[in-house]
Amino acid sequence: MKNNKRGISLIVLIVTIIVIIILAAVVVLTLSKNNPVESARKARFMEDVRSFQDELALSVSKDYVTKKENRNEKFNATEFNDMKNYIPSFTKDYDKKLYVKDDELMYVEDEVTENEKKWLEELGMAKESIVKVPDDWKGFIASVTEDGVPIPIGFTYVEGTKETGTVIKDENDNEFVWIPVDNINDYEKDFDFPKYSSLMTESTVSDDKLPSGITDETLDVAKYGGFYIGRYEAGIPEGESTPTNKVGIPVSKKDAVVWTNIDYDNAKSNAEQMISNDYVQTGLLTGKAWDTTCHWIKDYVETIDDNSSLTDSRFYGNYFDSESPASVSGYGKKQTAGHSDKWKVKNIYDLAGNVKEWTNEAFSSDRINRGGSCNSGAKYVPVSYRSSTSSSFSYDYIGMRPRLYIKTN
Repeated sequence: MKNNKRGISLIVLIVTIIVIIILAAVVVLTLSKNNPVESARKARFMEDVRSFQDELALSVSKDYVTKKENRNEKFNATEFNDMKNYIPSFTKDYDKKLYVKDDELMYVEDEVTENEKKWLEELGMAKESIVKVPDDWKGFIASVTEDGVPIPIGFTYVEGTKETGTVIKDENDNEFVWIPVDNINDYEKDFDFPKYSSLMTESTVSDDKLPSGITDETLDVAKYGGFYIGRYEAGIPEGESTPTNKVGIPVSKKDAVVWTNIDYDNAKSNAEQMISNDYVQTGLLTGKAWDTTCHWIKDYVETIDDNSSLTDSRFYGNYFDSESPASVSGYGKKQTAGHSDKWKVKNIYDLAGNVKEWTNEAFSSDRINRGGSCNSGAKYVPVSYRSSTSSSFSYDYIGMRPRLYIKTN
């Protein structure tokens, strides 16, 4: 019996030594640059990424062939389903690690391992940090720009920054510009701005009803830190050629015929029909939205000329008395939306001049419009000016601009 026990102990010792040798070999291989397991993973990873790049390049080429010179926007995608549209073989293994920006495949540094980062750099791929959508924004916000601007579901980034004016567009290419509001107390009316009547005060100017489903115009401003307005004055419906006083779906697009000759009621109804879904709702600009926008562009307009200001729009608006740099060809006459970059401030076109714009403010039995027109004087009717007109009247020099509400619950 004693000899049998010695035999078992010897076998156990030999097995233990073998196991130790195997484990040591595994450790050595793992740490080795020639680790076959890691080498295989690298090969598979790089093969997948190269395949993604090839598929994306093919999608871009097809888009160029289809749209040719009309291909104005590049591919951008961060969500899995959007990535699949451009890269059919894209898998969940790479979700959140890779994304598309301006037709290029890029990676998120915080989401890849150190080895994956090295492999991607070997492929010459660029990196960029993507801000994650806060949990309480999910359900309405698709992505967030690096400087914190929310992009609603159904919209994509076009250009600009929080400082210069972040531009987004919907699936129909309607464009909007983000107006940041760092403190909700700054989202307010300013009755020190010039106005048609000194009787226009906080107590005499009221507000019309907000669009259906929007109970408080400050909710999205407080939650998301700002709001969107139309990049352009609202244009007439697609397929039409002349502005008329009727109900229809306006657009916010460059070169659109500006929708004038429309009374207040139709302007309000049309602005609210423009976009209405589970995530966003459009409507006429409010007095708070207009005045807050004016204060946001103030630092920019003051750099255009020594005399340029919120109360003197000669230098950045389309008026009969526009001055350089705003006195471009066509000034003093109503032009299509976005006619000149000289009439653009922080990526917003024609806020001053071209046509006045209906807002949802009321003064007595009239409605208030803002911003001056091509047939008015820029010093007398600047971007910040409050005018009042009968809600039943329609004129060739009064139009509208949508405000985009992002829903909050």
